[in-house]
Amino acid sequence: MSAFAKRERYGRRRFLGRLAGIVAAGAVAPSLLSAKGGTKGSKPDEAAPLVDSPPVLQRPTESGIVVTWAVGRMATGYVEYGERSDRLDRTAWGDRHGLKPCHERFLQIRIDGLKPNTRYWYRTVTCSFDYHDAYHFERGEPVYSEVFAFETSGPNRAEGSFSVINDTHNHQPTLKRLTERLALVGADYTVWNGDLVNSFDNADMAVEAVLRPGGAAFAARKPMLFVPGNHDYRGRWARNIPLLLPEWEHPAEEDRPFGRNFVVRSGPLALIGLDTGEDKPDRHPAWASLARFEPWRAAQRDWLERALKSPAVATAPFAVAFCHIPLHWNDPNGNGGDLTTGYASFQRQAANLWGPLLTRHGVQALIAAHNHKFRYDPATSDRSWAQIIGGGYGQTDELTAIHGRAVGDAMEIAVDELNTGTELGRWRFPKRN
Repeated sequence: MSAFAKRERYGRRRFLGRLAGIVAAGAVAPSLLSAKGGTKGSKPDEAAPLVDSPPVLQRPTESGIVVTWAVGRMATGYVEYGERSDRLDRTAWGDRHGLKPCHERFLQIRIDGLKPNTRYWYRTVTCSFDYHDAYHFERGEPVYSEVFAFETSGPNRAEGSFSVINDTHNHQPTLKRLTERLALVGADYTVWNGDLVNSFDNADMAVEAVLRPGGAAFAARKPMLFVPGNHDYRGRWARNIPLLLPEWEHPAEEDRPFGRNFVVRSGPLALIGLDTGEDKPDRHPAWASLARFEPWRAAQRDWLERALKSPAVATAPFAVAFCHIPLHWNDPNGNGGDLTTGYASFQRQAANLWGPLLTRHGVQALIAAHNHKFRYDPATSDRSWAQIIGGGYGQTDELTAIHGRAVGDAMEIAVDELNTGTELGRWRFPKRN
């Protein structure tokens, strides 16, 4: 059994103090809190495991990828990789401004300079780090992970595939069933379509919910794409989630503020990630004037238009968008996230801003979540995209995993219901114009 699965449970700690080290190249702002204070003379917690999760692949591009993993005490690390499983002859150090990463709870290493549509093998290397003061510290012996393989993204493949999970809320039995299903399907990417947790309260809970959900190495070989849900913005620790869910570093300056939006190309398939934010208006008293999601959704309209015109999307025969809160609803007078009572069934502002763009550019499907109940809305004469809403944990008996595969002249999307083992629907989409 692996170290992360055998780890002893240790007391939850409050995570005050300053960021002890730079976690990854460009991944974490210096204002983020560390897992616990990196004070002078601090000693490692010997009861905690050094390596506390398997690696999780994120932020995949044609030329790079981010490897994230959890540690149980102050540690540094790096990634060894190569194009052969028996020859990991390259090293990614993750250094930024001259400093290699060192942190008490998370390590992130960006691997750059990769070739598109190419298989690589890698392993993480973790070393404990006992910091006494600026000139006195001790580095432990390296601890090596299992060797894993991944493939870089790109257009030059005959087929592309994805799976979608959503509304897991850190319910471990649910996560175990979903990750087992993901392992059987083996899609190129797992889109985690929001509400990973009820709220991000501390780093220990974040590790359990995201980096080893259900105790599984669910994204050590196939990257995970994070789409934020409204619950992922809640909790005292929510502003620290780039420590384990790194934001995208878009090359164009005008796109850089949109670190939670993405475009990933998987063969003939373009995947587009959007952020619907909270399910209540910014003026809602629950947010105590801390929310500004309405300007954020409005700003994404221009990002989306640029993304849809980009070569990665414009040349793709198939295009699927993802957001947590649905954009279409059968009752236009329902709660569209603009009422101070209840919660949104759909996101009216985003629907008005983004929906026409998705139609104009021929996006074939939008996959949403939030309502914890499966639903399918077919495309119409004035809306190019069908909407599929995934079922989730807790409120209904429906627990779904959605799978899409594009090959040849068609894309198929199917919805599995895990409680009964039945298929709720399967739809075929031709190439877009």
